[in-house]
Amino acid sequence: MTRIVQKYGGTSVRDINCIRSVANRIKESYIKGNEMIVVVSARAGVTDRLISDAKKLSTTPNNRELDVLLCIGEQETVALLSIALDAIGVRATSRLAFQIGLQTCQSHGSARIENIQGTNVEKLLAEKNVIIVAGFQGISRNGDLTTLGRGGSDLTALALAHRFQADRCEIFTDVNGVYTGDPKVIQNAKLIEEIDFESLLRLSFFDSKIMQDRSIAFAQKNNIPFTISNTFENSPGTSVVEQTTQYESYVIGITSKTNLCLISCKSSGDIVSKVLMFFEGHDVAVSFIKHRHLDDHTFFDEISLDMLDFLNLKDEFSEIFRPYLQSLRREENLSRIDMIGTNIQAYPKVSQIFDIIPQPDILRSEYGKHGLSFLIKSDRYKSLLNDVHDLIF
Repeated sequence: MTRIVQKYGGTSVRDINCIRSVANRIKESYIKGNEMIVVVSARAGVTDRLISDAKKLSTTPNNRELDVLLCIGEQETVALLSIALDAIGVRATSRLAFQIGLQTCQSHGSARIENIQGTNVEKLLAEKNVIIVAGFQGISRNGDLTTLGRGGSDLTALALAHRFQADRCEIFTDVNGVYTGDPKVIQNAKLIEEIDFESLLRLSFFDSKIMQDRSIAFAQKNNIPFTISNTFENSPGTSVVEQTTQYESYVIGITSKTNLCLISCKSSGDIVSKVLMFFEGHDVAVSFIKHRHLDDHTFFDEISLDMLDFLNLKDEFSEIFRPYLQSLRREENLSRIDMIGTNIQAYPKVSQIFDIIPQPDILRSEYGKHGLSFLIKSDRYKSLLNDVHDLIF
């Protein structure tokens, strides 16, 4: 008998037909005699809608109440999937986080798992139940609902696989696995059949759509191999393991982001740490940070970030830092290209990459052992991205 933990993301359960399809896939494993623990996310778009509703009432919703609200999404999915399984003759039992004793710290919005009591899990499995668990959520020692951060269902699945010593952990999504680049943007993106924890962690740091980086770090720490594959196709997917010899390339993959802006400010004080703390406090990722001391009392800082994030925070940012700012300007509609790998400084094609991307289009670049990054303003972003990918792979 094999014990399997499966996780299905929001796009996998986005509508009733998709939920039926997931139920049939679970049944295929179940009728083979496997023990099944299934983790599900909120349906695609639900979490964003709930956040939007909260922000219509308050620009800064109370974090505790926001967690109570966001847990609704996963509760809906576990119930619907359990109903779908029951309808096709599979005995299923839904479980919210508090019902399996998934305890977390008190930090709302980004709680860390402290313990999984596993209330009745072994008993339910022995009774041939498929256990459907709400991902993303936990309960603090004070009895408050908490959430594990965006993509937290991945963490739920890996933590359950570790706690209940699963033989396999399978992460299902809407693509066939991890690619050398986003297959929705890069025409010749190649599936990576096997990747190690460290490399996947680097890729996810630059592209959060791949997987929550906290989840990968947890898998790496506890050596939990898992697969990432497509819910709706029978592809082998990508195996994530401790070590691999599958690739010899200097570059493992290419990630990209669009709709970025570069803000530049001249200030009458050294405020860079306060600025970074401001964005960190709003869970906004920044990059291409430049800090320069102009004279005894004047400093110049540059930071790139998502354009929408900046527009949402612009008024608050200006209000807090107005006493220090001598000037503030931004450059919009920028894109970022990141090449992630190992020993990239020795990569023989670096000069050719600089030849592909026109020098006038490069606003900033960062070059290190594990990556080569460009902030560009070209309207030909997609074609440049494809050209760089084709050169490397």
